[in-house]
Amino acid sequence: MRVKNLVAVVMLLASQALWADEYILNKYAVVSGSISQESPMFKQHIQEQAAALVNLWREGVVENIYLNREVNKPESQRNANIVFFIKAKNKDEANEIIKQLPFVQHDVLNFTLYPVGVLWLKEIEDHPELTKE
Repeated sequence: MRVKNLVAVVMLLASQALWADEYILNKYAVVSGSISQESPMFKQHIQEQAAALVNLWREGVVENIYLNREVNKPESQRNANIVFFIKAKNKDEANEIIKQLPFVQHDVLNFTLYPVGVLWLKEIEDHPELTKE
């Protein structure tokens, strides 16, 4: 019975390439700058920004969207930060996705991209400090 289970697991793992995407997606954490929720630009474009992020979430491009609204401060003094993850082939593709966001197009907020990847050290050649020669 153990051999049958082992063969089944090996077949499952080997067959994953058959239904996998053409390329492996990396994950990037995206963190916005801070802006007052009372800012006219924030108020004007927040619905458009939210709709764009929801559409990207439905497409499987964006996941885990967070809005930090500093709830411990009085409402008139609260700042907002947006944090989410992007799945993309590479950093350039992730940056292109960010450039399409309404907050970026209307100069409401800037976003910083942090690679977190799918496979640890997948792109080790981009990090020579991690290798010892």
